Amino acid sequence: MKSDFFKNITLIITTYNRKVALCETLNKLKGIIPFKQIIICNDASTDLSYYGLYKHFSEIRWITNTSNEGLISSRNRLMNLVKTEYIISLDDDAHFLTPEALLNAINFMEENDDCGVLAFRLFWGLNKPKTTISRFKVKRVRNYVGCGHLYRTEVWKNVVVQYPDWYQFYGEEDYASLKLFKAGWHIYYFPQVLIHHRVSLKKRKRQKESQSRTRRSLHAAWSNYLIFYPRTIAYQRILYSLKEQIRLKLLKGDLKLIKYLSLAILDLIQFTPKRQRLNFRLDNDQLRNYLNLPQAPIYWKPKKVKSIDR
Repeated sequence: MKSDFFKNITLIITTYNRKVALCETLNKLKGIIPFKQIIICNDASTDLSYYGLYKHFSEIRWITNTSNEGLISSRNRLMNLVKTEYIISLDDDAHFLTPEALLNAINFMEENDDCGVLAFRLFWGLNKPKTTISRFKVKRVRNYVGCGHLYRTEVWKNVVVQYPDWYQFYGEEDYASLKLFKAGWHIYYFPQVLIHHRVSLKKRKRQKESQSRTRRSLHAAWSNYLIFYPRTIAYQRILYSLKEQIRLKLLKGDLKLIKYLSLAILDLIQFTPKRQRLNFRLDNDQLRNYLNLPQAPIYWKPKKVKSIDR
């Protein structure tokens, strides 16, 4: 790949106590992205062996938080440090399977002035897929996934500005997507770039933090409704999501849900002042047009297995 191709791209990664995964990611990035074009934020990891990575990958620009700020806050910090024309955001446990397609992604951005973000195709699993071939085509979508995407830097700095860090680790991409839509910028799903997210979905569902994820995702979704949706529709959406949580989980014996629903409601109340300062409400027609757009696929699987959309 041409070395001058990267002069207008910065790749950013946030990390916290995942040195082994990050080391694997960086080793897989060799020969793809020049390390001098990478900025990594270590969010106050307690694993002191990270300092060995600093020395080994000395060309990378390392940023270290003095206290744990959270994924969203760290990503805000990195995004606002970028001075190049484009930003690639990548999780610390993910890497490119089709890096040659990055050039096509940049060319697409340059040929489509209305494009603010490209959402990449994601494969979730501990082992890489047997094939990278996909039947999907480039299409306009309503949102993108945080694990891997490409931003036009001016759009981030002039439109999105920052993710709401009080969301913790869910809903920030939908927040940005709604802001972009309101401002007239488009998001496209770009399946040519395939990213391997080295995560076991089954293991993640069994982890103790899965209930906490429910709390955070509900609070973020409700906040986005109240910030962007017409009031009546926002309240209807919140009530519907509560009803579905009760139907699908509580009535099937998941009594822990009571705790996390209560905490999500308390979060909604606690962060009311922050939310009220972010009034970007769409009208009914705008919301209808937004919801008519397809969602970007979160999970892709090789042919013979249908991709799963959100």
